[in-house]
Amino acid sequence: MSPSRRPWPVLLLVFAFALASCGDEPEPADDEPAPVTDAPDPAPDVEDEPDPSAEPDEPAEPEEPDLSVELQLTDVATMQAPTAGAVGPDGVLYLTERAGTVHPLTDDGVGEAVIDLSDETTTDGERGLLGLAFAEDGSELYLSSTDLDGDTVIAAVALDDDGTPRGDERRTVLTVDQPFANHNGGDIEVGPDGMLYIGLGDGGGGGDPVEAGQDLGTLLGAMLRIDPAGADPYSVPSDNPFLDDADARDEIWAYGLRNPWRFSFDAATGELYIADVGQDTREEVNWLAASEGAGANFGWNLMEGTLEFAGEEPEDHVPPVHEYETRGPQGCSITGGYVYRGSAIPELTGAYLYSDFCGAELHAIVVEGGEVVGEADLEVGGEQIVSFAQDADGELYLLDFAGAVRRIDPA
Repeated sequence: MSPSRRPWPVLLLVFAFALASCGDEPEPADDEPAPVTDAPDPAPDVEDEPDPSAEPDEPAEPEEPDLSVELQLTDVATMQAPTAGAVGPDGVLYLTERAGTVHPLTDDGVGEAVIDLSDETTTDGERGLLGLAFAEDGSELYLSSTDLDGDTVIAAVALDDDGTPRGDERRTVLTVDQPFANHNGGDIEVGPDGMLYIGLGDGGGGGDPVEAGQDLGTLLGAMLRIDPAGADPYSVPSDNPFLDDADARDEIWAYGLRNPWRFSFDAATGELYIADVGQDTREEVNWLAASEGAGANFGWNLMEGTLEFAGEEPEDHVPPVHEYETRGPQGCSITGGYVYRGSAIPELTGAYLYSDFCGAELHAIVVEGGEVVGEADLEVGGEQIVSFAQDADGELYLLDFAGAVRRIDPA
């Protein structure tokens, strides 16, 4: 996903699967219980009785993440352009390849494909099989891809009783027209509420030429929230924010996004982190508290991060919780990750990890109450970090577009 607006030779050798900014020109469409006895309890010792005047014990303060922890990356598999991962009801981590296949990650590496959409998707531009998520009840696997016309398709695959996907039983949940070959978004996640969240970019080109970011009448440039199990093909949750607005699409949960290539929910708190790829000046992380943020406007294309882009800052703008300079030391195209909730690296518990396709180093921020209270470069990385994956134990993996799948481990 190297930015098509980047003229760097090494990125052109990869291809124009850039998540990053384009130039100003639009791109072509390219114990056991105690036994019960009858004996009465002995009278308690006086000194064991609680002192009513004593102050209650204060709850222990949670430990802050230690961002100085030393890490290493462990190679666990090699794939062809991996793009996303999700844990199935069988506890297995499944990974996608951009060309259209879904594979289980096993102790021996990547298993045989359980789904193959390669005849139904195209990989020009930033297209392909870009996301997957499992239904909360384990009945379906959702896939986000682009079809042969380049349009976004959200499909549902039926699962067997053991939780493995049946690739031959699929239904189309949602289709969204895409005017250009870039900024398709593509990430999908099942939230803590059981709803399916869909991240869509502004449709592509440079600077949002179709003005999708601030247009509630289009699904582009927005975070959608639907219930694919509520009806066929889907229903809209009754608490979505724009149901009473005749000029807005009911599916929209938040808007003003340029290309939310990767987003995730904190598994412990339900907080939502959205990494939005920038145009020319800012890469940004947007944050929403759990069960809050319905209708949030992240500002694009009037704003790029905290800077004005194509107009004045809207009154309802929700600024990013963190941003960094596009084309700066950290890279050019943010790749969002997860808040670490595993057990192998307790020092990182509560830290949000992210990377960049160009810079490819691992970074961390700590967010409390919507404010960043700590940040660090973690001094490990890869070549072209295109995505993260989180397994059933909360451990994190870096997906390198060059093919490597690496687990983040303590050094």
